[in-house]
Amino acid sequence: MIYEFTFQQRFSKIRLYETIARKILDVDEDAPEWIIKNNYLKLAKKYHPDINKDSEELFKDINTAYSILTKKDFDIENAKFLTIDKDEIEQIEQEISIRKPKEKNYYDFWKNRFF
Repeated sequence: MIYEFTFQQRFSKIRLYETIARKILDVDEDAPEWIIKNNYLKLAKKYHPDINKDSEELFKDINTAYSILTKKDFDIENAKFLTIDKDEIEQIEQEISIRKPKEKNYYDFWKNRFF
């Protein structure tokens, strides 16, 4: 039973980080990968530290968001956003809790989402 709790906790953290990443890259939930990549490249060119000296933390957040959404080098335990404070994260968590799935079982939600 403990395993199920940590499993659900891990997926709720993944869902939260995916939502934050989508807000950073300004993409919808059903956006294809080419739109995610296009928005990433636009933001990366705009906020690269060689071009914009004061945006090193934002550039790291953009890279983190891209790796989360494309699942490249994705490590949820060590992922963190530098420019988003705890109040914004709590607000996003509340928005997610309002939009909970209609399924009663958490596993049914993921099964319906991917299959």
